[in-house]
Parts: sequence; structure tokens; C-alpha cells
Amino acid sequence: MIEPKLLQALFARFGVEVSDAEVAAEVPHDPREAILTLLANREIAARFQNAHGRTPDDNDIEELLDIYETLHNRPH
Repeated sequence: MIEPKLLQALFARFGVEVSDAEVAAEVPHDPREAILTLLANREIAARFQNAHGRTPDDNDIEELLDIYETLHNRPH
């Protein structure tokens, strides 16, 4: 299960805005599945391409996941 606000902040850090509704649909999924599903969304992929000049690749997925897990696992 993902933390929606954390995932939104992570994508924003990558220059990609995701809406509350887009993230809310991913809450039941694990972080990898949520990131993959969001990046597979045509609109979100287009935002990523606008921000980075290319489509997201496996390295981007791994980087997003690594950062998400690091932030998620830090002491509160």
C-alpha cells in the first residue's frame, strides 16, 4: 500500500504533477506497481516527456522506487 502524498511529492520532484485522483487509484498497490501504472498512463507519460524530453525508462522507475522506499522507511 502506498502513501499517496509521498508518491505525489516524489513525482513532483521529477517535474511531473499527478492529481489526487490519479494517485488515489493506486493506493491499494505496492509502490513498484503504483509507479509502473502511473507512468503507463498516457497523460502522465506525456507530462514526464514534457519535463524530461523523453519517455520514462527502467532507470527512472528504479530511481523513483528507490527514493520512495528511502523516504517511506525513514523514521517519522
